[in-house]
Amino acid sequence: MDKMYSIKIEWSTAYECIVSLYAYLQEKERKHYQLDSEWKEKTARLLPPDFAKELEDERWEVLHRLVLLVAQSPQKGSVEQFLDWLAQVPPGEIYERMAPWVDTIPLNLGEIRDHSLYLLTRWNEHYFSKVEASILERLEESTRQLTEQLGQKPPMELIDQVTNGIWLEPTADLQQVVLIPQFHCAPLSVLDFYRGMATCLYPVDDSTAVLQKLLPITQCLSDEKRLGLLRIVAERPSTLTELTQQIGLAKSTVHHHVTALRRAGLIRAHYTGSTTISYYSLRESFIDQLPGLLHAFLGKGDEA
Repeated sequence: MDKMYSIKIEWSTAYECIVSLYAYLQEKERKHYQLDSEWKEKTARLLPPDFAKELEDERWEVLHRLVLLVAQSPQKGSVEQFLDWLAQVPPGEIYERMAPWVDTIPLNLGEIRDHSLYLLTRWNEHYFSKVEASILERLEESTRQLTEQLGQKPPMELIDQVTNGIWLEPTADLQQVVLIPQFHCAPLSVLDFYRGMATCLYPVDDSTAVLQKLLPITQCLSDEKRLGLLRIVAERPSTLTELTQQIGLAKSTVHHHVTALRRAGLIRAHYTGSTTISYYSLRESFIDQLPGLLHAFLGKGDEA
């Protein structure tokens, strides 16, 4: 059996500043975020017109690499501290810090560093520095609560809890998983693997509304094909190919269904050392949670 990895819990406003810019830029993913197109339109009005126009054409695809640098930075008490540190790090040192973890590193690290500094500095000035304090307080509180649970649950169960169904299998190479709370990409998690390490930006949303937790579950349970997929993984863990063969649908359609089931927390996605899902299994905890959610929604509290 492979040795179990350790868990590290990190929190810095620098992480959330990066994630918030990523959420603004990712048009295809935004339909899955709790922050929709209305949020982007409102945010765009906060930005200088020239900067907003520039971001419309931006192809900024270095989120995971900057997250890695935040994790290694000795100065990350604030966004400004991290950016000041990054501005002073020579490209050669950036390469040395990334080389153990990232297989392909661009040669123009100096240009990427300078461009990232420019984007994040303006983004922080016009948007992130104005983010509601309550959002950052929730992220900090999540960090505190999760830290208290370290050692009380196995690492895989702790990750499953905060991501609503991501299950990171131990491998010979995986030594540490860094858990980082984030708001702007919720309810999704952002998962990246490096050599010996994985970072997981797990969601902390802004709502305790029972309906927002109940609706994705009931939507999945109202679909006959998704119920069929649930029955299959209840019998045994299955790969996407196996599910496609058994359910008799196109692979892209099955992928759409299992993604909805995973995001609703009904099934687990098992990862084995890479961001490609190895297989799926039933997440039985949702069965126990469903009656409580229904009672809460119907105004019956914890009544049986």
